[in-house]
Amino acid sequence: MLDTWLTRLMNVFFTRDVSPENHVVVDLQRRGTWIGLALILQSLNEIDHDWYIPYLGPFGSLIPFVLILGSFYAMWMALRPAPQSRPTSVRQLHPARWQKIVVLLTLLLTLGGAILLGRGIVMCFLPAQYSNDGTSLDTNAAMLLLEGHNPYTDSNMLDIYRNQHFTLEPNWTTPLRQGQFANRYDYPSIAEFRSVLDTALKAGETNEFESKVSYPSLSFLTLVPFALFKNYNVLPFYLVSYLVIIAIAWKLARPELRPWVLLLSFANVPMWGSTIGGNLDVFCTLLLVVAWLLRDKRWWSPIVFGLALASKQTAWFLAPFYFVMLWRHYGLKAAIIRCSLSASILLVTNLPFILWAPHAWISGVLAPMADPMFPMGVGLINLSVTHLIPFLPTSAYSTLEAVAIMAMLYVYWRICRWKPEAVFLLAVIPLFFAWRSLPSYFYCAAFPIFMMISSKRTPLLPQAAMESEVAHNLPAQSKVRIAPSFNARASI
Repeated sequence: MLDTWLTRLMNVFFTRDVSPENHVVVDLQRRGTWIGLALILQSLNEIDHDWYIPYLGPFGSLIPFVLILGSFYAMWMALRPAPQSRPTSVRQLHPARWQKIVVLLTLLLTLGGAILLGRGIVMCFLPAQYSNDGTSLDTNAAMLLLEGHNPYTDSNMLDIYRNQHFTLEPNWTTPLRQGQFANRYDYPSIAEFRSVLDTALKAGETNEFESKVSYPSLSFLTLVPFALFKNYNVLPFYLVSYLVIIAIAWKLARPELRPWVLLLSFANVPMWGSTIGGNLDVFCTLLLVVAWLLRDKRWWSPIVFGLALASKQTAWFLAPFYFVMLWRHYGLKAAIIRCSLSASILLVTNLPFILWAPHAWISGVLAPMADPMFPMGVGLINLSVTHLIPFLPTSAYSTLEAVAIMAMLYVYWRICRWKPEAVFLLAVIPLFFAWRSLPSYFYCAAFPIFMMISSKRTPLLPQAAMESEVAHNLPAQSKVRIAPSFNARASI
Protein backbone atom coordinates (compact mmCIF):
# COMPACT_ATOMS: atom_id res chain seq x y z
CA MET A 1 0.00 0.00 0.00
CA LEU A 2 2.72 2.45 1.02
CA ASP A 3 4.89 1.41 -1.92
CA THR A 4 2.01 1.99 -4.32
CA TRP A 5 1.32 5.43 -2.87
CA LEU A 6 4.99 6.34 -3.02
CA THR A 7 5.26 5.16 -6.63
CA ARG A 8 2.26 7.25 -7.66
CA LEU A 9 3.69 10.24 -5.85
CA MET A 10 7.04 9.90 -7.57
CA ASN A 11 5.30 9.57 -10.95
CA VAL A 12 3.94 13.08 -10.45
CA PHE A 13 7.45 14.51 -10.35
CA PHE A 14 9.47 12.02 -12.39
CA THR A 15 8.67 10.80 -15.89
CA ARG A 16 8.41 7.07 -16.49
CA ASP A 17 9.88 7.49 -19.96
CA VAL A 18 13.64 7.36 -19.40
CA SER A 19 14.55 6.68 -23.01
CA PRO A 20 17.35 8.73 -24.59
CA GLU A 21 14.72 10.60 -26.62
CA ASN A 22 13.22 11.91 -23.37
CA HIS A 23 16.59 12.91 -21.94
CA VAL A 24 15.65 16.59 -21.70
CA VAL A 25 12.71 15.99 -19.36
CA VAL A 26 14.69 13.55 -17.21
CA ASP A 27 17.50 16.09 -16.90
CA LEU A 28 15.13 18.92 -15.99
CA GLN A 29 13.62 16.84 -13.22
CA ARG A 30 17.10 16.03 -11.96
CA ARG A 31 17.82 19.75 -11.81
CA GLY A 32 14.60 20.34 -9.92
CA THR A 33 15.78 17.86 -7.30
CA TRP A 34 18.98 19.84 -6.77
CA ILE A 35 16.98 23.06 -6.39
CA GLY A 36 14.83 21.26 -3.81
CA LEU A 37 17.98 20.31 -1.91
CA ALA A 38 19.13 23.95 -1.98
CA LEU A 39 15.80 25.03 -0.48
CA ILE A 40 16.07 22.37 2.23
CA LEU A 41 19.52 23.60 3.25
CA GLN A 42 18.44 27.23 3.26
CA SER A 43 15.33 26.38 5.25
CA LEU A 44 17.47 24.67 7.89
CA ASN A 45 19.36 27.94 8.18
CA GLU A 46 16.07 29.60 9.18
CA ILE A 47 16.17 27.71 12.49
CA ASP A 48 16.92 30.27 15.20
CA HIS A 49 20.69 30.24 15.70
CA ASP A 50 20.23 31.07 19.38
CA TRP A 51 18.98 27.53 19.88
CA TYR A 52 22.41 26.00 19.31
CA ILE A 53 25.03 28.79 19.40
CA PRO A 54 25.07 28.87 23.25
CA TYR A 55 25.87 25.14 23.31
CA LEU A 56 28.36 25.01 20.45
CA GLY A 57 30.10 28.29 21.16
CA PRO A 58 32.27 29.68 18.36
CA PHE A 59 31.87 26.49 16.32
CA GLY A 60 28.14 27.14 16.01
CA SER A 61 28.87 29.60 13.21
CA LEU A 62 30.01 26.68 11.05
CA ILE A 63 26.43 25.42 10.78
CA PRO A 64 24.96 28.36 8.78
CA PHE A 65 28.31 28.67 6.98
CA VAL A 66 28.09 25.09 5.71
CA LEU A 67 24.34 25.23 5.01
CA ILE A 68 24.66 28.26 2.72
CA LEU A 69 27.74 26.83 0.98
CA GLY A 70 25.83 23.58 0.54
CA SER A 71 22.96 25.45 -1.06
CA PHE A 72 25.44 27.09 -3.45
CA TYR A 73 26.73 23.65 -4.42
CA ALA A 74 23.20 22.34 -4.97
CA MET A 75 22.32 25.30 -7.20
CA TRP A 76 25.52 24.82 -9.17
CA MET A 77 24.67 21.15 -9.70
CA ALA A 78 21.25 22.24 -10.95
CA LEU A 79 23.00 24.40 -13.53
CA ARG A 80 25.27 21.61 -14.76
CA PRO A 81 23.94 19.48 -17.63
CA ALA A 82 23.84 15.72 -17.27
CA PRO A 83 25.57 13.59 -19.94
CA GLN A 84 23.23 12.76 -22.81
CA SER A 85 24.20 9.12 -22.99
CA ARG A 86 23.88 7.29 -19.70
CA PRO A 87 24.15 3.56 -19.07
CA THR A 88 20.90 1.60 -19.18
CA SER A 89 21.39 0.49 -15.58
CA VAL A 90 21.50 4.13 -14.47
CA ARG A 91 18.38 5.05 -16.43
CA GLN A 92 16.48 2.13 -14.92
CA LEU A 93 17.13 3.55 -11.44
CA HIS A 94 15.35 6.81 -12.30
CA PRO A 95 14.50 8.36 -9.97
CA ALA A 96 17.45 7.54 -7.75
CA ARG A 97 16.92 6.93 -4.05
CA TRP A 98 18.45 10.27 -3.09
CA GLN A 99 16.06 12.04 -5.45
CA LYS A 100 13.08 10.37 -3.79
CA ILE A 101 14.32 11.42 -0.36
CA VAL A 102 14.82 15.02 -1.48
CA VAL A 103 11.32 15.16 -2.99
CA LEU A 104 9.76 13.80 0.22
CA LEU A 105 11.65 16.33 2.35
CA THR A 106 10.69 19.10 -0.04
CA LEU A 107 7.05 18.05 0.25
CA LEU A 108 7.35 18.43 4.02
CA LEU A 109 8.64 21.95 3.48
CA THR A 110 5.49 22.83 1.54
CA LEU A 111 3.61 22.58 4.83
CA GLY A 112 5.75 25.40 6.17
CA GLY A 113 5.19 27.39 2.99
CA ALA A 114 1.42 26.88 3.19
CA ILE A 115 1.42 28.01 6.83
CA LEU A 116 3.40 31.13 5.94
CA LEU A 117 1.05 31.87 3.04
CA GLY A 118 -1.96 31.58 5.35
CA ARG A 119 -0.26 33.74 7.94
CA GLY A 120 0.56 36.33 5.30
CA ILE A 121 -3.04 36.51 4.10
CA VAL A 122 -4.24 37.02 7.67
CA MET A 123 -1.57 39.66 8.34
CA CYS A 124 -2.77 41.63 5.31
CA PHE A 125 -5.86 42.53 7.35
CA LEU A 126 -4.06 43.27 10.61
CA PRO A 127 -2.10 46.35 11.75
CA ALA A 128 1.29 46.66 10.08
CA GLN A 129 4.09 44.67 11.66
CA TYR A 130 7.46 44.28 9.94
CA SER A 131 10.46 42.47 11.36
CA ASN A 132 12.84 44.73 9.40
CA ASP A 133 13.15 48.48 9.67
CA GLY A 134 13.65 48.90 5.92
CA THR A 135 9.97 48.31 5.19
CA SER A 136 8.91 50.66 7.98
CA LEU A 137 11.25 53.36 6.63
CA ASP A 138 9.95 52.90 3.07
CA THR A 139 6.31 53.02 4.18
CA ASN A 140 6.99 56.13 6.23
CA ALA A 141 8.82 57.63 3.23
CA ALA A 142 5.71 57.26 1.08
CA MET A 143 3.68 59.01 3.79
CA LEU A 144 6.24 61.83 4.04
CA LEU A 145 6.21 62.32 0.27
CA LEU A 146 2.45 62.81 0.19
CA GLU A 147 2.80 65.37 2.98
CA GLY A 148 5.25 67.35 0.86
CA HIS A 149 8.40 66.31 2.72
CA ASN A 150 11.60 64.92 1.24
CA PRO A 151 11.92 61.32 2.50
CA TYR A 152 15.71 61.45 2.21
CA THR A 153 16.00 64.46 4.55
CA ASP A 154 13.01 64.14 6.89
CA SER A 155 13.03 60.43 7.71
CA ASN A 156 13.52 59.73 11.42
CA MET A 157 13.49 56.37 13.15
CA LEU A 158 12.25 57.92 16.40
CA ASP A 159 9.17 59.31 14.65
CA ILE A 160 8.44 55.85 13.28
CA TYR A 161 8.92 54.29 16.70
CA ARG A 162 6.49 56.79 18.24
CA ASN A 163 3.94 56.31 15.45
CA GLN A 164 1.12 54.10 16.71
CA HIS A 165 0.57 52.72 13.20
CA PHE A 166 3.96 50.95 13.27
CA THR A 167 4.84 48.00 15.47
CA LEU A 168 8.61 48.15 15.71
CA GLU A 169 10.65 46.30 18.30
CA PRO A 170 14.01 47.88 19.26
CA ASN A 171 15.98 44.90 17.91
CA TRP A 172 14.22 45.22 14.54
CA THR A 173 16.17 48.41 13.89
CA THR A 174 19.63 48.66 12.31
CA PRO A 175 22.21 49.70 14.92
CA LEU A 176 25.29 51.71 13.96
CA ARG A 177 28.76 51.53 15.51
CA GLN A 178 28.69 55.08 16.77
CA GLY A 179 27.45 56.96 19.82
CA GLN A 180 26.94 54.49 22.67
CA PHE A 181 27.67 51.61 20.27
CA ALA A 182 31.01 53.03 19.10
CA ASN A 183 34.32 51.11 19.12
CA ARG A 184 32.81 47.63 19.23
CA TYR A 185 32.05 44.76 16.87
CA ASP A 186 29.76 42.61 19.05
CA TYR A 187 26.11 43.04 18.10
CA PRO A 188 24.03 44.74 20.84
CA SER A 189 21.82 42.63 23.09
CA ILE A 190 18.08 43.24 23.34
CA ALA A 191 18.62 44.91 26.73
CA GLU A 192 21.19 47.26 25.17
CA PHE A 193 18.82 48.01 22.31
CA ARG A 194 16.06 49.03 24.71
CA SER A 195 18.35 51.07 26.95
CA VAL A 196 19.94 53.04 24.11
CA LEU A 197 16.61 53.54 22.35
CA ASP A 198 15.02 54.90 25.54
CA THR A 199 17.91 57.34 25.86
CA ALA A 200 17.54 58.35 22.21
CA LEU A 201 13.80 58.97 22.65
CA LYS A 202 14.50 61.30 25.57
CA ALA A 203 17.34 63.12 23.82
CA GLY A 204 15.60 63.25 20.44
CA GLU A 205 18.71 61.99 18.62
CA THR A 206 19.26 58.69 16.81
CA ASN A 207 23.01 58.46 16.35
CA GLU A 208 22.99 54.76 17.18
CA PHE A 209 20.22 53.75 14.75
CA GLU A 210 19.91 53.96 10.98
CA SER A 211 17.20 56.52 10.19
CA LYS A 212 17.87 57.19 6.52
CA VAL A 213 15.80 55.95 3.63
CA SER A 214 18.52 53.62 2.40
CA TYR A 215 17.13 52.54 -0.98
CA PRO A 216 16.50 54.22 -4.35
CA SER A 217 13.17 55.95 -4.79
CA LEU A 218 11.17 53.14 -6.39
CA SER A 219 11.37 51.30 -3.05
CA PHE A 220 8.82 53.72 -1.62
CA LEU A 221 7.15 55.11 -4.77
CA THR A 222 5.51 51.71 -5.24
CA LEU A 223 3.96 52.15 -1.78
CA VAL A 224 2.39 55.55 -2.51
CA PRO A 225 -1.03 53.97 -3.36
CA PHE A 226 -1.12 52.58 0.19
CA ALA A 227 -0.18 55.98 1.57
CA LEU A 228 -3.00 57.63 -0.38
CA PHE A 229 -5.48 55.56 1.60
CA LYS A 230 -3.57 55.97 4.88
CA ASN A 231 -2.91 52.23 4.89
CA TYR A 232 0.33 51.45 6.72
CA ASN A 233 0.12 47.73 5.93
CA VAL A 234 1.97 47.25 2.63
CA LEU A 235 2.34 43.47 3.01
CA PRO A 236 -0.18 42.79 0.17
CA PHE A 237 2.26 44.39 -2.29
CA TYR A 238 5.07 41.97 -1.43
CA LEU A 239 2.74 38.98 -1.19
CA VAL A 240 1.36 39.72 -4.66
CA SER A 241 4.94 40.14 -5.95
CA TYR A 242 5.83 36.59 -4.94
CA LEU A 243 2.55 35.19 -6.24
CA VAL A 244 3.28 36.86 -9.59
CA ILE A 245 6.69 35.18 -9.61
CA ILE A 246 4.95 31.82 -9.12
CA ALA A 247 2.41 32.60 -11.86
CA ILE A 248 5.16 33.50 -14.33
CA ALA A 249 7.02 30.30 -13.48
CA TRP A 250 3.85 28.26 -14.07
CA LYS A 251 3.09 30.00 -17.35
CA LEU A 252 6.57 29.54 -18.82
CA ALA A 253 7.32 26.04 -17.53
CA ARG A 254 7.11 22.95 -19.67
CA PRO A 255 4.03 20.88 -18.72
CA GLU A 256 6.24 18.15 -17.22
CA LEU A 257 7.80 20.73 -14.90
CA ARG A 258 4.63 22.38 -13.58
CA PRO A 259 4.29 20.03 -10.59
CA TRP A 260 7.85 21.04 -9.72
CA VAL A 261 6.90 24.73 -9.96
CA LEU A 262 4.20 24.26 -7.33
CA LEU A 263 6.40 22.05 -5.18
CA LEU A 264 9.41 24.36 -5.12
CA SER A 265 7.45 27.61 -4.87
CA PHE A 266 5.56 26.44 -1.79
CA ALA A 267 8.61 24.73 -0.29
CA ASN A 268 10.59 27.96 -0.62
CA VAL A 269 10.24 28.70 3.10
CA PRO A 270 13.10 31.25 3.17
CA MET A 271 11.52 33.32 0.40
CA TRP A 272 8.09 33.01 2.02
CA GLY A 273 9.68 34.34 5.20
CA SER A 274 11.10 37.31 3.30
CA THR A 275 7.70 37.92 1.74
CA ILE A 276 5.81 37.87 5.03
CA GLY A 277 8.47 40.13 6.53
CA GLY A 278 7.84 42.71 3.80
CA ASN A 279 11.34 42.33 2.39
CA LEU A 280 12.00 44.50 -0.66
CA ASP A 281 14.15 41.71 -2.14
CA VAL A 282 10.98 39.92 -3.30
CA PHE A 283 9.85 42.80 -5.53
CA CYS A 284 13.39 43.37 -6.79
CA THR A 285 13.70 39.66 -7.64
CA LEU A 286 10.48 39.82 -9.65
CA LEU A 287 11.89 42.64 -11.77
CA LEU A 288 15.25 40.92 -12.23
CA VAL A 289 13.67 37.64 -13.32
CA VAL A 290 11.44 39.42 -15.84
CA ALA A 291 14.42 41.38 -17.19
CA TRP A 292 16.34 38.15 -17.86
CA LEU A 293 13.32 36.33 -19.29
CA LEU A 294 12.69 39.23 -21.68
CA ARG A 295 16.34 39.51 -22.72
CA ASP A 296 15.38 39.11 -26.39
CA LYS A 297 13.15 42.19 -26.15
CA ARG A 298 15.24 45.19 -27.16
CA TRP A 299 13.32 47.71 -25.04
CA TRP A 300 11.34 45.86 -22.40
CA SER A 301 14.27 44.03 -20.83
CA PRO A 302 16.42 47.13 -20.16
CA ILE A 303 13.36 49.08 -18.98
CA VAL A 304 12.46 46.41 -16.43
CA PHE A 305 16.10 46.07 -15.37
CA GLY A 306 16.23 49.84 -14.92
CA LEU A 307 13.23 49.60 -12.59
CA ALA A 308 15.08 46.92 -10.63
CA LEU A 309 18.08 49.24 -10.33
CA ALA A 310 15.72 51.94 -9.06
CA SER A 311 14.23 49.69 -6.38
CA LYS A 312 17.18 48.26 -4.44
CA GLN A 313 20.97 48.19 -4.54
CA THR A 314 20.90 44.38 -4.80
CA ALA A 315 20.22 44.87 -8.50
CA TRP A 316 23.38 46.96 -8.79
CA PHE A 317 25.43 43.84 -8.14
CA LEU A 318 23.76 42.24 -11.17
CA ALA A 319 24.43 45.21 -13.46
CA PRO A 320 27.87 44.03 -14.70
CA PHE A 321 26.43 40.54 -15.23
CA TYR A 322 23.56 42.03 -17.22
CA PHE A 323 26.08 43.87 -19.40
CA VAL A 324 28.08 40.68 -19.94
CA MET A 325 24.94 38.73 -20.83
CA LEU A 326 23.86 41.34 -23.38
CA TRP A 327 27.37 41.55 -24.83
CA ARG A 328 27.68 37.79 -25.27
CA HIS A 329 24.19 37.40 -26.72
CA TYR A 330 23.72 40.52 -28.83
CA GLY A 331 27.09 42.27 -29.18
CA LEU A 332 28.91 45.14 -27.49
CA LYS A 333 26.93 47.91 -29.19
CA ALA A 334 23.57 46.47 -28.12
CA ALA A 335 24.88 45.97 -24.58
CA ILE A 336 25.96 49.61 -24.31
CA ILE A 337 22.66 50.92 -25.69
CA ARG A 338 20.48 48.75 -23.48
CA CYS A 339 22.48 49.37 -20.31
CA SER A 340 22.37 53.10 -21.04
CA LEU A 341 18.59 52.84 -21.19
CA SER A 342 18.54 51.00 -17.84
CA ALA A 343 20.76 53.66 -16.29
CA SER A 344 18.42 56.33 -17.66
CA ILE A 345 15.45 54.66 -15.95
CA LEU A 346 17.37 54.66 -12.67
CA LEU A 347 18.24 58.33 -13.13
CA VAL A 348 14.75 59.47 -14.17
CA THR A 349 13.00 57.79 -11.23
CA ASN A 350 15.46 59.33 -8.75
CA LEU A 351 16.18 62.68 -10.43
CA PRO A 352 13.54 64.69 -8.50
CA PHE A 353 15.06 63.59 -5.20
CA ILE A 354 18.61 64.14 -6.46
CA LEU A 355 17.73 67.72 -7.42
CA TRP A 356 15.75 68.21 -4.21
CA ALA A 357 18.66 67.30 -1.91
CA PRO A 358 21.67 65.75 -3.70
CA HIS A 359 23.75 65.09 -0.60
CA ALA A 360 20.83 63.48 1.28
CA TRP A 361 20.02 61.20 -1.66
CA ILE A 362 23.63 60.07 -2.08
CA SER A 363 24.00 59.57 1.67
CA GLY A 364 20.81 57.50 1.73
CA VAL A 365 21.46 55.13 -1.16
CA LEU A 366 25.08 54.61 -0.10
CA ALA A 367 24.17 54.04 3.55
CA PRO A 368 24.21 50.20 3.31
CA MET A 369 27.81 50.38 2.07
CA ALA A 370 29.12 53.52 3.79
CA ASP A 371 27.50 53.72 7.23
CA PRO A 372 29.29 52.00 10.16
CA MET A 373 27.02 49.00 10.50
CA PHE A 374 27.74 45.99 12.67
CA PRO A 375 29.24 42.90 11.04
CA MET A 376 26.71 40.12 10.69
CA GLY A 377 25.54 37.39 8.36
CA VAL A 378 26.03 33.75 7.45
CA GLY A 379 29.17 34.08 5.35
CA LEU A 380 32.82 34.44 6.20
CA ILE A 381 32.12 37.29 8.63
CA ASN A 382 30.03 35.02 10.85
CA LEU A 383 33.14 33.03 11.79
CA SER A 384 34.52 36.23 13.31
CA VAL A 385 31.23 37.32 14.85
CA THR A 386 31.28 34.16 16.98
CA HIS A 387 35.03 34.67 17.59
CA LEU A 388 36.03 31.44 15.85
CA ILE A 389 38.60 33.45 13.89
CA PRO A 390 39.77 37.07 14.42
CA PHE A 391 38.14 39.96 12.57
CA LEU A 392 39.97 41.05 9.44
CA PRO A 393 40.28 44.73 8.50
CA THR A 394 37.11 45.96 6.80
CA SER A 395 39.17 46.59 3.66
CA ALA A 396 40.03 42.88 3.54
CA TYR A 397 36.37 41.92 3.21
CA SER A 398 35.89 44.53 0.49
CA THR A 399 38.92 43.14 -1.35
CA LEU A 400 37.67 39.56 -1.09
CA GLU A 401 34.28 40.67 -2.35
CA ALA A 402 35.84 42.52 -5.30
CA VAL A 403 38.01 39.53 -6.24
CA ALA A 404 34.98 37.24 -6.03
CA ILE A 405 32.99 39.58 -8.30
CA MET A 406 35.74 39.51 -10.93
CA ALA A 407 35.98 35.73 -10.71
CA MET A 408 32.20 35.29 -11.04
CA LEU A 409 32.10 37.69 -13.99
CA TYR A 410 34.75 35.59 -15.72
CA VAL A 411 32.73 32.43 -15.10
CA TYR A 412 29.56 34.11 -16.36
CA TRP A 413 31.37 35.33 -19.47
CA ARG A 414 32.25 31.73 -20.22
CA ILE A 415 28.80 30.18 -19.66
CA CYS A 416 26.16 32.90 -20.04
CA ARG A 417 25.38 32.06 -23.68
CA TRP A 418 23.95 28.73 -22.62
CA LYS A 419 23.32 29.34 -18.91
CA PRO A 420 22.00 32.91 -18.52
CA GLU A 421 20.17 31.87 -15.34
CA ALA A 422 23.52 31.27 -13.60
CA VAL A 423 23.54 34.98 -12.78
CA PHE A 424 21.22 34.44 -9.81
CA LEU A 425 23.88 32.28 -8.16
CA LEU A 426 27.09 33.90 -9.39
CA ALA A 427 26.02 37.45 -8.54
CA VAL A 428 25.34 36.66 -4.86
CA ILE A 429 28.41 34.51 -4.17
CA PRO A 430 30.63 37.61 -3.66
CA LEU A 431 28.26 38.76 -0.89
CA PHE A 432 29.29 35.65 1.05
CA PHE A 433 32.61 37.43 1.68
CA ALA A 434 31.09 40.80 2.58
CA TRP A 435 31.13 42.64 5.92
CA ARG A 436 27.38 42.00 6.05
CA SER A 437 26.23 38.76 4.42
CA LEU A 438 22.59 38.60 5.47
CA PRO A 439 20.88 35.29 4.61
CA SER A 440 18.15 37.15 2.70
CA TYR A 441 20.80 38.02 0.08
CA PHE A 442 20.93 34.34 -0.91
CA TYR A 443 17.30 33.30 -0.47
CA CYS A 444 16.10 34.77 -3.76
CA ALA A 445 18.43 32.72 -5.98
CA ALA A 446 17.25 29.11 -6.08
CA PHE A 447 13.68 29.49 -7.35
CA PRO A 448 14.55 32.06 -10.06
CA ILE A 449 17.20 29.65 -11.33
CA PHE A 450 14.58 26.93 -11.61
CA MET A 451 12.15 29.35 -13.28
CA MET A 452 14.59 29.96 -16.10
CA ILE A 453 15.72 26.34 -16.31
CA SER A 454 12.14 25.14 -16.67
CA SER A 455 11.27 27.85 -19.19
CA LYS A 456 10.49 26.52 -22.64
CA ARG A 457 12.89 29.00 -24.25
CA THR A 458 16.01 28.43 -22.14
CA PRO A 459 18.84 26.43 -23.78
CA LEU A 460 19.53 23.29 -21.79
CA LEU A 461 22.90 22.17 -23.07
CA PRO A 462 26.10 23.96 -24.06
CA GLN A 463 25.87 22.19 -27.41
CA ALA A 464 22.61 24.01 -28.15
CA ALA A 465 24.26 27.35 -27.52
CA MET A 466 27.26 26.44 -29.66
CA GLU A 467 24.97 25.45 -32.52
CA SER A 468 23.14 28.76 -32.18
CA GLU A 469 26.39 30.73 -32.08
CA VAL A 470 27.85 28.99 -35.15
CA ALA A 471 24.59 29.41 -37.05
CA HIS A 472 24.49 33.07 -36.07
CA ASN A 473 28.01 33.65 -37.40
CA LEU A 474 27.46 31.87 -40.72
CA PRO A 475 26.89 34.06 -43.79
CA ALA A 476 23.22 34.25 -44.73
CA GLN A 477 23.73 32.39 -48.01
CA SER A 478 25.53 29.49 -46.33
CA LYS A 479 23.24 28.92 -43.34
CA VAL A 480 21.86 25.40 -43.30
CA ARG A 481 19.91 23.38 -40.81
CA ILE A 482 22.30 22.04 -38.19
CA ALA A 483 21.74 18.46 -37.19
CA PRO A 484 21.12 17.67 -33.51
CA SER A 485 24.36 15.70 -33.36
CA PHE A 486 26.41 18.68 -34.56
CA ASN A 487 29.74 18.95 -32.74
CA ALA A 488 30.95 22.54 -32.99
CA ARG A 489 34.55 21.89 -32.00
CA ALA A 490 34.99 18.91 -34.33
CA SER A 491 33.45 20.76 -37.26
CA ILE A 492 35.65 23.81 -36.76
